[in-house]
Amino acid sequence: MRETADWIHYRNHQIFKGHDSMFVGLREIREAKGRFTLMGAVVGMITLLLVMLTGLTAGLGAQNTAGLAALDPAGYVFGNAAIDEAPEDLTFVESSVTSQDQQAWAATEGVDDAVPVGMAQTLLTAESSGSVAVWGIPEGSGLVEHTASPALHGATEPSADGVVLSESIAEDQNLHVGDAVTIGPIDLTVEGIVDDQWYSHSAIVWVTTESWQAMTHAEDQVLGNVLAIFGTEDATAWDATVDSTATVNTSVSESFQALPAYSSESGSLTMMQGFLYAISALVIVSFVTVWTIQRTRDLAVLRALGASSGYLMKDSLGQAAVILAVGVVAGASLGAGLGALAATAVPVRLSALTVISPAVGIWVLGVLGSAVAVRRVSKVDPLLALGGN
Repeated sequence: MRETADWIHYRNHQIFKGHDSMFVGLREIREAKGRFTLMGAVVGMITLLLVMLTGLTAGLGAQNTAGLAALDPAGYVFGNAAIDEAPEDLTFVESSVTSQDQQAWAATEGVDDAVPVGMAQTLLTAESSGSVAVWGIPEGSGLVEHTASPALHGATEPSADGVVLSESIAEDQNLHVGDAVTIGPIDLTVEGIVDDQWYSHSAIVWVTTESWQAMTHAEDQVLGNVLAIFGTEDATAWDATVDSTATVNTSVSESFQALPAYSSESGSLTMMQGFLYAISALVIVSFVTVWTIQRTRDLAVLRALGASSGYLMKDSLGQAAVILAVGVVAGASLGAGLGALAATAVPVRLSALTVISPAVGIWVLGVLGSAVAVRRVSKVDPLLALGGN
């Protein structure tokens, strides 16, 4: 009996004075490996799905907007629009800018250059056919080099009868500098190959404004769909130009809303991520709640031995945090590996942000959910240890 009393005194001192604040929680993890392994596996699978979905969202977004973002102007000007038209109501397809629009914006205070960019989606035919996004730019404008860096092969800028291809198109069609291709209704010669840029899920090819006009049957005064405005915004002067022309000025990020299906695509994927976060929180809260109910009598014994409510809360939350940490690390690691493999076939874009953010989000939501689930710990009655009700 003396040894038993000494042991209890020793353990009370070690456990309840904070020297081993997770003794019980860690011991339960070791004793119930199967149960906690299952929970960790569920957390890992949810984290894996979120990492993959976040990477897919980033990859699809980049394939939609990469070219617009890489051009990096101060903003885009849409033509043939109502002055009070909101950015989400604009579309690249319906917009058109004329030589008069270009001259008006080029003369505006704060504008260094106003470059017309024509956009169209059509077929490129060589050994086989493939869908491409055609961007028409003024000859000698330097926009290709500004957007996609110097050419990998050949020239960086297209001439009157030439085209500059994104690398993926050249590889898919086995094209080289000097090869003849047909884009829409006109024949052109490959003059250069540059790093990939994307617009509306198609790789970009660059042609001159005149070639773009021929492809789209645009009138001579129509120079493109939008103006890329370079310079420093002067709000008063730019608003005055908007008022004097049938144009609308948008920021680069606002212009994304004018892409077909951009909002619905990104919104759907973001909503799926939100559902996964909610599901993960619900699963974790359910598991921790059931586990806390099952161990209520054990917790009552600890209370009877002198453990404080704070100690029991710390033990329960620490236990949940450990399981969550193991699950999210395993899930994020597996997601990063599978994402790297999938990137060769689907547009998954992995980065520290797309891998770490979902993992941290799941862990934080799990810990917060666990805190809600273990509130009953603070109300455990020590009499339960003696068989009371």
